[in-house]
Amino acid sequence: MKRILSIITCGAAAWLLASCVKDELHNTPHPDKAAVVITTDWADAIDETDVPAAYHIGMDGGETVKTQEATTVYPDLLVPGKHSVFAYNEPQGITVSGTTVSVNRLSDGTLEPMPDYLFSAATEFEALADDTVHVAVPMVRRLCPITLHLSLEGGNTETIASVTATLGGMAASVDLRTGTTGGENATVTLDVRQAENKARACTEGCLEMRCRVAGTNPQERQVLTVKVTMADGHVQTITSDLSERLKDLNAGMEPVELAGTAEAPQDGHFSGSITGWTDVTGDPVEAN
Repeated sequence: MKRILSIITCGAAAWLLASCVKDELHNTPHPDKAAVVITTDWADAIDETDVPAAYHIGMDGGETVKTQEATTVYPDLLVPGKHSVFAYNEPQGITVSGTTVSVNRLSDGTLEPMPDYLFSAATEFEALADDTVHVAVPMVRRLCPITLHLSLEGGNTETIASVTATLGGMAASVDLRTGTTGGENATVTLDVRQAENKARACTEGCLEMRCRVAGTNPQERQVLTVKVTMADGHVQTITSDLSERLKDLNAGMEPVELAGTAEAPQDGHFSGSITGWTDVTGDPVEAN
């Protein structure tokens, strides 16, 4: 009788043990928390070469981690509930302070013309216990490229010694989370060079003037100022109001490419205005 009871007792214990094992099975090694896999989408980059080699990821306003991968497993497990993820890069020519970034300034106080491209994004998601959450983060380009082709027409273009240009009424900063531009009235110094590919935008004597900006200040006029220095030392200042052409820049951050003309009258010096601004069709010029 004792032997039969012992067999029944052992069998019952085995059944209870099996039941306990079954009840404690989980989908992950972290039954009370969630793992997060973050994948960044860089479709907003103008060219694949503009995608940064590294960027930062932050969770719920905490300390950020740096990664070089498009898909990253966040190092910390999360408690169930709503969370927010924040991602951004730190390009050359940009200073990051909290969630605000500013374009660096040159020694004369104007903005650096060609900082590397800045991207950022913020999104929310729900984390579930005993689960791995996959979060897609579409990165947003925060700098807009502007390319201006200027044809200097006249018989004395060969006597031009140098050309400099600035564009006023620009924002100098942007909020990484919201994309809201700052209220500065800044001036950016343009990168001026002789156009290498003039086929579709300009003819002889064409200059290419470029910058990348965080946006415009809608309360100010966006005035282009070009200074042409001739070989004899004469300096002619040419201005053009581009406010109407740039009025939608902040809304879509779509690349801007325009072509215009400045003519030298009979005195051999260039006139004080630029005429015939037209949109350049085709792929934007993004020379390195």
